[in-house]
Amino acid sequence: MKAINLLLLLLILQGMTTYGQGSLRVHQQEMYSIVKKIQQDTITVAVLLYDDVVLQDFAGPIEVFDKAQNLTKGKFRTFTVGLSSKEIHTENNLLKITADYTLEHFPKADYIIIPGASMPVIHKLMENESLKAFLKKQNADPKTKIVSVCTATYLLASAGILDGKKATTHYFVADDFEEQFPKIQLVRNVRFVDEGKIITSSGVTSGIDAALHIVGHHSGEMIQGMINRALQYTYGQNETWPTAPKGMRYRSEKQTN
Repeated sequence: MKAINLLLLLLILQGMTTYGQGSLRVHQQEMYSIVKKIQQDTITVAVLLYDDVVLQDFAGPIEVFDKAQNLTKGKFRTFTVGLSSKEIHTENNLLKITADYTLEHFPKADYIIIPGASMPVIHKLMENESLKAFLKKQNADPKTKIVSVCTATYLLASAGILDGKKATTHYFVADDFEEQFPKIQLVRNVRFVDEGKIITSSGVTSGIDAALHIVGHHSGEMIQGMINRALQYTYGQNETWPTAPKGMRYRSEKQTN
């Protein structure tokens, strides 16, 4: 869409032979400023993928941004980034996905979505120094926001970028998260928490709420509502969390040893 707009503008400029040089120069400056504004208004969303990632954690947000792209005529652009490879296998080898880029080489993004996984996978990723360095670097960039889905909040916490902030995570691991990261203020009974630079969401489908929140922020409640209805979804921020069966509680390996 942007390429078409730019082409039309250039054709108009080329056909303006009746303008004097001064007027043409002013007009060119105005036209190119419009093109630049169109480019600046584009919201880019990078979705980080890794082996054994939970499918719904990233599929839900991607679906939201895909519909937003159609409704806003290209305002949103989404692409995927492989953590260590372009070839990704989702949880239980359900799907094989080829990411658009790898962590070493990918375009800058306004938002980076970090989906979750089962806790054994998350614990392994928490020891990944490359991932920690990546999260710290992106957090230091004032133009980039990080969004975690479900258990991916652990990854942000282990990188130290949630200290002193409010955050949420999947209800079943909430007690464990609170014990492991006392410097973070855990927020319960919510779908997501927006701390400005970082947005954390709770269990699985809450990534849809976080994505709708972002769309609403940039494109307004009307577009947000249209997507919400198209998905037959009920968007919201506050929600009373489920209660685990009596006696059930997640405890990390460090706590059970």
